[in-house]
Amino acid sequence: MNSARSVRAYGRRYEVAAAGLLILAATAYFAYAALWSYAWQWKAYSSFLPVEATIIEASVQSRGSTSTTRGQSFVPHIVYRYNVAGVDYESNRYFFTGDGWSDFVSAESVAARFPRGSAVRVYVDAASPQQAVIDRSQPQPGILLYVLPLSLFGFAAIVYGLLPRRAR
Repeated sequence: MNSARSVRAYGRRYEVAAAGLLILAATAYFAYAALWSYAWQWKAYSSFLPVEATIIEASVQSRGSTSTTRGQSFVPHIVYRYNVAGVDYESNRYFFTGDGWSDFVSAESVAARFPRGSAVRVYVDAASPQQAVIDRSQPQPGILLYVLPLSLFGFAAIVYGLLPRRAR
């Protein structure tokens, strides 16, 4: 009877380890995505070159529900055309990081700053001119602050699930 109880106890602990592994995998995915956008925003902040562009379109788009806004997220959709070394490019990237704004009015106020046909300064990666951004502000850690504790929790669950239980 003790061996059956022991097997069940180990089974439950392996389930904890499996849940920890799933948490760790999910946080690794989100960390990768966050680090990618953070790295690009940092590159834009530190080394992208200013170029004059013309606004083609400015509107607001909804991104649906996100975990940070608990509802719809809105982003300015600003399409602009610019020229680098005699080649025309078109982009709609406002910034690399962030989920957008939780209210329509904030996103709309950003889009309103860019009327169709107006000139705007955008920032372009000299090595890859198709990479451009309007807002090249210094990136904030944002989601990275949430990923670390969740990763630690997942790792702790794995360790707890795999360590042998003490005999009673």
